[in-house]
Amino acid sequence: MVHQLLTPSQEIRTDRLLLTALSPADIDDVHALFSDAGTWQHLPSGRHVARSSSVDMVQRKIGGRARHGLGSWTVRTASDHAFVGVGGVDMTVGGVWNLGYRLAPAAWGQGFASEIALAAVRAAAETACDVPVTGRVLTNNPASVAVLRRAGLSLVWQGPASVRTEPGVEGQVWADRALSDAQFAWLVANA
Repeated sequence: MVHQLLTPSQEIRTDRLLLTALSPADIDDVHALFSDAGTWQHLPSGRHVARSSSVDMVQRKIGGRARHGLGSWTVRTASDHAFVGVGGVDMTVGGVWNLGYRLAPAAWGQGFASEIALAAVRAAAETACDVPVTGRVLTNNPASVAVLRRAGLSLVWQGPASVRTEPGVEGQVWADRALSDAQFAWLVANA
């Protein structure tokens, strides 16, 4: 809990969303989302079966925010504060921001992912403008590819995914600028 005491509170409002730092108070909502098999259609092996997986993820994201000044947000609607999902950017060990999001199925198709992605790219530029914003996606997820494109990222690599996928599904790496050789190698190894 000390991490949150050391990190300034961050709240970002978009046209329709309220983005706040993930906290332990969000764990039940996060676990309900990350344990829902419907939200893992493109990567079933990523589903959180045990609540401890969600607790660990939230703790890592809180720690990352404390170390790097930015991290994933809890996403709620601005109108009634209903939980929509988790999204934003997190610093990777590869030295790049990783853009990601996971939304409740009821929130799909409303443009929320693009709204989160654009806010995350802006926040990353304000926090560490010299660090690339990247996204890793599987080719069986065209909706996420469209979000990355709308957020200003470009495809820089496509090939064998680092995770177990269905036959014919490849990994992609997207970035908002040129990457160093080390950043590129890390992203490809973890695509």
